[in-house]
Amino acid sequence: MNHTELRLRVFGTSRKPLVHDILNAIVRRKGNRIRQLDFSWLNNSQRGILNIESQEPQESLIRRIAAVEGVLKVFPA
Repeated sequence: MNHTELRLRVFGTSRKPLVHDILNAIVRRKGNRIRQLDFSWLNNSQRGILNIESQEPQESLIRRIAAVEGVLKVFPA
């Protein structure tokens, strides 16, 4: 299989941590693996950097992460 290494930045606002919802969005497709995850939050502001090994195009993965409730921006780091 052809795997692509992606590094994404995620910004969001939510009262609950977005980490679990974002992880579920990534691993929903078989073959996507999270290599590194670094999230921080203060009050309602959350930001994170993800290193992902993906089998799908970068645009579709970004679209799926951006669809998570509370996520404001997703872009390549």
